[in-house]
Amino acid sequence: MTEEKKKSKERPAAKSADKKKPAAAEDKQAREAGAAVKQGPAPETRGDVPAIRPGDELKVFYRVIEAGKERIQTYEGTVIAIKNSGISKTITVRKNSFGIAVERIFPLNSKLVQKIEVKKHTKVRRAKLFYLRKLKGKASRLKELR
Repeated sequence: MTEEKKKSKERPAAKSADKKKPAAAEDKQAREAGAAVKQGPAPETRGDVPAIRPGDELKVFYRVIEAGKERIQTYEGTVIAIKNSGISKTITVRKNSFGIAVERIFPLNSKLVQKIEVKKHTKVRRAKLFYLRKLKGKASRLKELR
């Protein structure tokens, strides 16, 4: 009886060791596949987008289609967030319009975004500038980089 108990105790340990080996091999293959995907940019990404950082003041030319007519609308504001995820990269731009703060999210690789101009670069120490939502007036100003 004691020998059978010893054998039954040894088997689960051997099985769990066998299970760990393929998982490690799968992780290695996944890392290699991920590295292969990340090497080159996707063919659908745009090349005319300037280098944008949080805190930059932008002028975004966005194509608006209303009632079958098409026009270009400009949107000027500060970049408060950037979501970097390849082709679905987006920027959140905040502007103050007649005393009311307005935020808008623009997909950078969209065909509706006609052009982006960087008006000025500012000095910030955060990746997301959500603290600007609480500030008003002169307190919400950012220092320009020289």
